[in-house]
Parts: sequence; structure tokens; C-alpha cells
Amino acid sequence: MGIEYSVSEGIATITINRPERKNAILLAMRTEIQHAFEKAQDDDDVRAIILTGAGNDFSAGADVGEMGGGGTRGSLMRMRHMHRMCRAIAQTNKPVIAAVKGVCIGMSWAMALSCDVIVAAEDARFQFAFRHIGLAPDGGAAFLLTRYVPLQRAKEILFSGRFVSGAEAAQLGLALYALPGEEVAAKALELARGFAQSPTIAIGMAKRQLDAAPAQTFEQALDFEANIQPLMVTTEDFKEGTSAFKEKRKPAYRGN
Repeated sequence: MGIEYSVSEGIATITINRPERKNAILLAMRTEIQHAFEKAQDDDDVRAIILTGAGNDFSAGADVGEMGGGGTRGSLMRMRHMHRMCRAIAQTNKPVIAAVKGVCIGMSWAMALSCDVIVAAEDARFQFAFRHIGLAPDGGAAFLLTRYVPLQRAKEILFSGRFVSGAEAAQLGLALYALPGEEVAAKALELARGFAQSPTIAIGMAKRQLDAAPAQTFEQALDFEANIQPLMVTTEDFKEGTSAFKEKRKPAYRGN
């Protein structure tokens, strides 16, 4: 029970492992997820990350049994732990794929939206259920939803607390792929392998550009890239990429 972490072929797989409770996340597991992403971020051998759940579900979100205890102080403490976890996911420079089957509820859907790509089962069940227990959205849910869908659609999803299937999520742009459940893990691994063979530093910089873009003017975006690109031309991957282009061969990037 808890969080499993493994690395193979340059891919870190982080698995929420509490299937008997639909992978509901305990307070201690938030810190485990945070540390797993920090570990992947700091490991130069890791060049892509998969976030998934054990068994038949991604995660039912925060364990409701731990909610509400300890008064205001306890609530603030739980939010701090959640936000450290959310930042660790969103701020990693490595490409992150969420492989989602079964339920993906509450802060767990926010976690998935913090990833770069969601591969969902067609019958996956996404839900922001905060209204059903008298809470406002957390985990960055309101911010993340409006990055992907128009404001009215975000309001409808949050205000209703309804389920969104994996198929609908793909139609709305909230998932990149909606596939039969048995194909989700293989597709996530296929994408991760491709990302792991990419120029890691360049991908990380592209993530930062995309994160900053909504709040930038065009001139600010140009200034940002003007500071990034001179660094890129000093990397070994740039040298390899340009050499491979000239020699008409596939580049062998090493992530440095």
C-alpha cells in the first residue's frame, strides 16, 4: 500500500497503490507522491514519467475519512501537503503522462491535468465531486480546467459535479487519447518511450514556455525564448541533433 516507484528504459513509473480503496490518497501518500516526482526530476537517467493507479482505478481522490479533522490548523496542514504534491507534479521538467482507468476523482483529476498528456480508458470516470461534499475545488482544479476548456464548460463540470467519461474527456480536450481500457498502459508506455528518446533539456524548456504563455504578451514570449535558445545551442543534444540532420540519420539524444 502507498506509492510505488520504478525506473526502466529511462521512464519512471509512479503508481498509486491502494486498490482496495480505489487508490484513495491518504495524507502520508501526498508526501510520497511529492518525493517520487522530486526523485524523478533529480535523476538524470529519468527522461519521462508515467503516473497511474494500481488495479482498475486511477484514484478516487483524497480519502474522505481524513477530511475535516484538526480544525482550521489541520485543514491548512492538509492543504500544504497537497500543494507541495501538486507543485512537484506540475513543475517537473520531464514529460509526464497520466494513464487513467476507472475513477479519477477530485484532486486526482487535478493531478492528471497537471501532467502533460492524459491517456484515458474510454469508460474512465472523471469527476470533480467537491460540490457533493460542500467544498470548493482544490488541487488547482479551477485553474487547470480553464486551461483546457472554455469558462462556461469548466463551470458546468464543477457546478454539477457530474461524471465525465474518458471518451467525452477526449472530445473536450481534457485527454489526448480515449482507448479501450486494456490498451491504456501500452499507449502510455509508447508515448513515454518516445519522450525518453527526445532532447530532455529542450523538452523541459518547452514546458516552461507553454506554462508561461497564457500570462505573457507576444513580446514577453519572444523575450523569454531569446533567453532560452542561446542555452539550448550549448547542449550535447543540439550538437547531436544538427549532426544527425546533416548526416541524414536518426539522432541519439542523451538528455544533456
